[in-house]
Amino acid sequence: MTSETLPAPPNRRILWTTLALFGLVAVVFAGSIYRTVNASPDLKAELEQRDTLYFDTVREVPVVELVSHEGEVFSTADLNGQWHVINFGYTFCPDICPTNMTDMAQAYRTLTEQGLSEQVRMWMVTVDPARDTPEVLSEYVPFFHPEFTGLTGDVADLQTLAQQLNTLFYPEGEGEVYTVAHSDNIAIINPEGEYRALLRPPHTPSQIAEVMALLVEYD
Repeated sequence: MTSETLPAPPNRRILWTTLALFGLVAVVFAGSIYRTVNASPDLKAELEQRDTLYFDTVREVPVVELVSHEGEVFSTADLNGQWHVINFGYTFCPDICPTNMTDMAQAYRTLTEQGLSEQVRMWMVTVDPARDTPEVLSEYVPFFHPEFTGLTGDVADLQTLAQQLNTLFYPEGEGEVYTVAHSDNIAIINPEGEYRALLRPPHTPSQIAEVMALLVEYD
């Protein structure tokens, strides 16, 4: 026998090589997780800074049938596949409603520039179905952005949807000249059709755009 080290049997060399490769993969995987965790923001805190309530547990959206500004029947069961921004308002509203729609339009343009708008859809649900027919909505909603959709329907169905999405509304005044008092919240529905977050006023284009960008990227 000589003092030279004998080569390890082939099966032992394969074993050590396999273990070394496994260890390398584990280190890389652990590093990836570490970077992901430390790079991701605390989403709930980030949204709270933007006056947005992020629900710990998603909430259901009631299934009701409405009518779009194009005259097509639309079910809230079809609110899926994208993020949905739902604003409640009406066309005769003198101030808050057109301001919100303008802010949403600017936010949507920002999301378009960021390459995120295809994942977001914007809606206006009327709180004044007696006056806001599909024909009226078809002249009003696309004025702010051609990709926006207006919805109307039976007042009972609208009340059911609004209440579940933390919005109240009721008419004030009598006769043909009246206003509709309503909450100024904006509801966010996730791509699974679940009520995920609530944007509280005051609304701004940057609030809406930043919130949706965070949700699209991190939720």
